[in-house]
Amino acid sequence: MPNLRTLLLAAILVLEAVMSGSIPAIASADNRVDELFSALRDGKFSDATAHFDPTMKAALSADQLSQVWLQIVATDGKLENWKVMQHGMLAGTDVFSVVVAFERGKLMATVSVRPQTREIAGLYFKPLPTEPAASSPATSPPYADVAKFHSEAVTVGEDPWKLRGTLTIPNGSGPFPAVVLLAGSGPQDRDETIGPNHVFKDLAEGLSTRGIVVLRYDKRTYAYKTLDPQTTTVKEEVIDDGVAAVKLLRARAEVAHDRIFVVGHSLGAMMAPEVANQAAPVAGIVMLAPAGRQLPAVIVQQMRYLGQGSPKDLADLERQADEISAHKMPPAQYFFGAPASYYYDLDARDEVALARNLNLPILILHGGRDYQVIDTDIRHWQNGLKGDARVKVETFPSLNHLFIAGAGKPGPAEYNTPGHVDGVVIGAIASFIANAGGSPSSQAAPN
Repeated sequence: MPNLRTLLLAAILVLEAVMSGSIPAIASADNRVDELFSALRDGKFSDATAHFDPTMKAALSADQLSQVWLQIVATDGKLENWKVMQHGMLAGTDVFSVVVAFERGKLMATVSVRPQTREIAGLYFKPLPTEPAASSPATSPPYADVAKFHSEAVTVGEDPWKLRGTLTIPNGSGPFPAVVLLAGSGPQDRDETIGPNHVFKDLAEGLSTRGIVVLRYDKRTYAYKTLDPQTTTVKEEVIDDGVAAVKLLRARAEVAHDRIFVVGHSLGAMMAPEVANQAAPVAGIVMLAPAGRQLPAVIVQQMRYLGQGSPKDLADLERQADEISAHKMPPAQYFFGAPASYYYDLDARDEVALARNLNLPILILHGGRDYQVIDTDIRHWQNGLKGDARVKVETFPSLNHLFIAGAGKPGPAEYNTPGHVDGVVIGAIASFIANAGGSPSSQAAPN
């Protein structure tokens, strides 16, 4: 699933449980930091966790740390070096800010060490802040004509979960057909920014150029960092706010109220039928790269494809994925950045059956170079919706998971190359909306 890395970085790592201590032994604590990253570099996760304090050991086992590290190196490549940039005391612990450099990127790690015992009391990774001059500007795609639409800042939802959004509106009298964009997994901003790419900005400007109102908004997991991952499911992550976004569109005079569509990407695509059902009536659904397999199986497949981890690491990962599939893992235990309870909630939802019963036009789009959502996933949807003449599936051989064109063996490194959603995708969605026609009156609103 796309952006599991951002889910990982937002959801964990771990407990800054602190206690008062004496004057720190700085050199010893510094050595402990070096030992930690040396062990991570060499894949010795038992060594890395050997000097965790009791609270850390309870929260993050060697197996769990292995999962975290596998996902980081799958995106950023092998660990090359690290450098302590800042050191200070916080509530009796030595706190080190460490720039961790990989083949394809850098992270900022915070490591807390107890001065008396030299035990590691906290470990946290986050993206390395970038200088404004080094950031990638969000440019308009070549098929967007900014003279044909205008943008308006809006707020999706109500307290306590208000979300900032952007509405792009075609110039003219309207009313126009409209879409709500549902982002993939993790704390995504309204543009679905992934590296230098801005997937939802491209979709919004491309579709509004073609006479379609588009609403995109920051995800709740992006706007509110205090969400408890142990109690957050896709209901809070995607569904509730998607329904609120449809409600906002329905209140706008520029929108043809019987021509509102739900468009999702990746996890958002999986949940699009649920949002359409709860926000009924809507006119149709567009699903961009919807996974069809259980998410733990998707993760294992990706790690094997990328060649990350030793055979033992991958076997352990597959064993834990099987535990989740059998609902044998404790609900509070983490697997790749989310507690098992999150995966159990996904398993309880049969989105294919729901989509089949909605009696709506459905467009499923897939990139032939997508190594995250593969042909097996798309066949799952095709088989489940077989016989429904209102369902259309289209694959674009040269496009990746972000629906950006590329060549060669696909991998996460290309997400760091600036590009735009291919214009053929904009054309396919716009054509689907134009031909979906008619009132969705046959879709009853839920009780």
